[in-house]
Amino acid sequence: MRKLSIKLLLCFLLVPVMDLSSPLLAQASKLKVNNESPSKRDQVKRMHPYALKLILQGRNKEAIKYLENISEKAVNPKHTKMLMDMALEKSNAWKLDAKTWPWDRALPNTSLKKEEASDKFTIAFGGGAGYVPENERIWDTIGEIDPRALILLGDNVYIDDPMTPEMQLFHYYRRQSQPEWSRLAKKVPIYGIWDDHDFTTNDGWGGPDIEEPKWKREVWKIFKDNYDNPYYGGGEKQPGCWFDFWIGKVHFVLIDGRYYRESPKLKKPSMLGSSQMRWLKDSLKKPATFKVLCTNVPMTPNVKPGSKDTWDGYAQERDSIFRFIAEQKIPGVVILSADRHRSDAYKIDTKIEGMYSLYEWQSSRLTNQHVHGLIKHSLFGYNEKQSYGRVDFNLKNEDPTIKYTVVSIDGESVHSMTLKRSDLQF
Repeated sequence: MRKLSIKLLLCFLLVPVMDLSSPLLAQASKLKVNNESPSKRDQVKRMHPYALKLILQGRNKEAIKYLENISEKAVNPKHTKMLMDMALEKSNAWKLDAKTWPWDRALPNTSLKKEEASDKFTIAFGGGAGYVPENERIWDTIGEIDPRALILLGDNVYIDDPMTPEMQLFHYYRRQSQPEWSRLAKKVPIYGIWDDHDFTTNDGWGGPDIEEPKWKREVWKIFKDNYDNPYYGGGEKQPGCWFDFWIGKVHFVLIDGRYYRESPKLKKPSMLGSSQMRWLKDSLKKPATFKVLCTNVPMTPNVKPGSKDTWDGYAQERDSIFRFIAEQKIPGVVILSADRHRSDAYKIDTKIEGMYSLYEWQSSRLTNQHVHGLIKHSLFGYNEKQSYGRVDFNLKNEDPTIKYTVVSIDGESVHSMTLKRSDLQF
């Protein structure tokens, strides 16, 4: 009888372990938050994330001890001193009190000035905007062209700590408090979706469940406070950051590639989830002169060789989107994307009979120091300086045009290409 009881007890104890391996729970990303050891990559070695975290949580003595004991070889000494001054609460230190959130934020009025003509206009887009003081001038460079909108496609800030709200708030505060950003935000509508570094950790995914992992909803709430999108996914019942908007007869459709993303290790993983996919198909069917599909990661195959973090890891779902465009004979589709630290242009052969070639324009080195190499099968690429993507629409032409230009942080036009509406139809 005693042996039987022990066996029953063991079975009872093993149930939670077995549940943890269920497909649903296994799809949530395993977080790789390691703030104590700043990466040697250029983008994050400028800051001691662990010391910052301690300060934001009011644990100043621990922060001081940590900063006194670490090596400064891989970290900008100026940032070490800044954090030490903050921890010591020196009179000249940069003051930050996350408890005062929300601050007087510089969020734009996204009315898009409906009285303005909408048949000839310009937008800017990009991603990869980790905070780098000397590169914050990119916002002034973008402001010089006075675009009708700026579309940020992910890695808009680099947080990589979804479980610590204080870190979330700080990184948004730091960007919003910069004069360059403020000047731009006061006159240009700024829309945003997220990618891995501002939603979770590197190459991470949220999984299909709305409330699990438990940090997802809080990250979403903080994200909403920092953009002025027309709506955010399906709202409280179906959180996410997908949305659409119009400028004249141009339809912009922005998708969320992280909140409901499943593990790419599954046989048929989904990046979008069923609810968002239904919304996407309904959105794509709406008539427009140009349909601009905006995604956080590239759709073109093999732009991050060997990785499943792009749409290569979700090829079946990508193909289903392409087939839907072909079956519904949806004209005028152009893709904008980010993630890779450079600016590229690609031509996609979907191999679908009767389907026109899709073009993807990618830009994701707005402020980032860290750079990715060029891809041979791109139409063109640029990674020498920080840059953004400029897109000019001219619907006045008998055959309307859309033009993509790579513009450097210094305002130099590096590469460009123009598509006609007739290039994008059946």
